Amino acid sequence: MELDTTRRVWPLRRLRIGLPAFIAIVCVANLVLFQQPLLEHAIPLTDVPSLQSWVVLSTIQMIQFCLLAWLLFLVSLLSSIVLRVVCSIMFLTNAAALYFMNTYGVQLDRTMVGNILNTNVQEAAELWHPMALVYLSILGAVPSALVLHTKIIMVRWYWRILAAIGSLLLLAAWCFAASFTWLWFDEHANSLGSKVLPWSYIINLGRFATWHWLDNREQFDLPDASFLTDDFDNKEVVVLVLGEASRAANHSYYGYEFDTNPFTMEKGMQALPPGRACATYTRGAAACILTHEGRRAPPWTLHEPLPSYLKRHGVETIVRANNSGWPPIHVDRLERIWEIAELCEANNCEMGYYDTLLLYGLDDIIRQSESQRIFVFLHLVGSHGPAYFTRYPPEFEHFTPVCETVQLAECNQNQLINTYNNTIRFTDSMLADLISILESFEEVSSTVIYVSDHGQSLGENGLYLHGTPNVIAPDEQRLIPFMFWMSDLFRQQHGIGEGGITVEESFPHDFPFHSVMGAFGMRSDIYRPQYDIFNLEGE
Repeated sequence: MELDTTRRVWPLRRLRIGLPAFIAIVCVANLVLFQQPLLEHAIPLTDVPSLQSWVVLSTIQMIQFCLLAWLLFLVSLLSSIVLRVVCSIMFLTNAAALYFMNTYGVQLDRTMVGNILNTNVQEAAELWHPMALVYLSILGAVPSALVLHTKIIMVRWYWRILAAIGSLLLLAAWCFAASFTWLWFDEHANSLGSKVLPWSYIINLGRFATWHWLDNREQFDLPDASFLTDDFDNKEVVVLVLGEASRAANHSYYGYEFDTNPFTMEKGMQALPPGRACATYTRGAAACILTHEGRRAPPWTLHEPLPSYLKRHGVETIVRANNSGWPPIHVDRLERIWEIAELCEANNCEMGYYDTLLLYGLDDIIRQSESQRIFVFLHLVGSHGPAYFTRYPPEFEHFTPVCETVQLAECNQNQLINTYNNTIRFTDSMLADLISILESFEEVSSTVIYVSDHGQSLGENGLYLHGTPNVIAPDEQRLIPFMFWMSDLFRQQHGIGEGGITVEESFPHDFPFHSVMGAFGMRSDIYRPQYDIFNLEGE
């Protein structure tokens, strides 16, 4: 029997299509499949059905079509294989981006790209939901498979260059004809740019790469500091706790109707008025908190951060983290949550990967330290979403019913808020346990400072999580708590009475650096007494 050698393994015949038609189809598919968030944002901003509104919406389509065509014609200069691979990756990435934009209301600006790249494996796993597979399969894998199975009939290289130039000329001509819409685009460009796929992540990935390069340049030492006294009668311990996604509105200290801070209130913790975070994402906020520049600091500040500064001046510096995102630091002891878990498991204890694990063995570390000045920096996972229900152990499910999915829109507002409140209450319990540890040292002058990196949206105005640009970020993502506790010996040494400390206005991301300096009695040219909450005289 004669074999049919013309049969292909793939059951479908490869599609054959010319390069211009292929690129046009890809550009149209991109418009059809991936511009829902863009249109949902743009249409309410236009005066539909006026003529200008239709021109604006048409211009949005032309911008996307022509720019993508320009890019793909340039890519085609490499080879048809590279073009098909790039298009396939674009469809898959667009599908993933659309899932997060629709599910959590995120905007893919530079800071959100930084959040994504800064997300660890555990956090990424918590974002997983079967619906993501639907997006990736239907909107990503299917068009990608079609693209890879297409035979592109190429044209000569100079026609590809001319086509790329022609795409830009067509766009320029259209924009010139629609020049009366320029003011509208100028007004809304920032909010629109984060919703245009694939440009939102392509451009912002480049911006983030530049940002990351700036951040990894050599740090500059700050001016040397001196201490007001070196006559030690006791150890001095200062603990800075960096919370995560904890918004002020859900704290009992600020009049919240639910009892979310019962444990620290019993310990005599004090809260200053809510203040604004300098950023709505961890990396930017941590940069502000750990630098003397505070909220004025750029995310790529090159000055040495607080832990490094203290270590250089002989303060034993201990960092324990269940999170990430701070600038490079030089410390005496750095322990990640999994490293502490290994120590715990070696001693037959089972505490889970909750924030309370950061306290494991901390009392022994402080007790065994030979330093008279000890700084402890604890970075919590706190109220990081969307898997709020995983941030606390079952016994801390105080508010019910709860939301047990990362598809937050599937839960009603009551369930979502209950789950979030449980995270706040669990953090409060952890802070009370930390205070108990410090109270166990009779001859130690100690204080705890707690500040959140940013707040969190819980469905208000259709937004979830955080990372919205500051210019449009709601108060839920900006207003954060600032709390502190002082031992009796610390109060005595700093001349603070039972009335505690009061301020009219809080600057939560300016206070930590200078307040820690004040707690240790440090002074230097960069010390700002107005941001030292322990310096009542402001000198």
